[in-house]
Amino acid sequence: MPKKIYKTMWTDQQMNPCDVQERLNGYIEMVQGKMDAYFEMMKFTHSDPSVIDVEYGKKYARVTHDNGTQRSVHTFVNMINGDILKSGSWKAPAPNGVRGNIFADDFGADVVNEYGASYIKGPRW
Repeated sequence: MPKKIYKTMWTDQQMNPCDVQERLNGYIEMVQGKMDAYFEMMKFTHSDPSVIDVEYGKKYARVTHDNGTQRSVHTFVNMINGDILKSGSWKAPAPNGVRGNIFADDFGADVVNEYGASYIKGPRW
């Protein structure tokens, strides 16, 4: 059974850059909310929650989280169509498929957690 690759209806269409930027801002707020809720639920009092930020490249926006001492990549967002991609490294997304899209009703909240994108669930052996 082949691995399921998630495709979205926006994959082959270019979106209006203003729409992508507006949805990306909502995505950042959603991820920051997940991080804040996680720190509150776990009762972490030794530090503040990581700050979610975005850096723009030619094709992808790199969403990062910074806890004051180190930064790491949360996810990448394709700036052409809004696809959410798991981080493969600091510089590029993982090559194994789209996890979700920022144009979903929940900004893609069901495919990410406070630390990054979900794994693609393959077949159970």
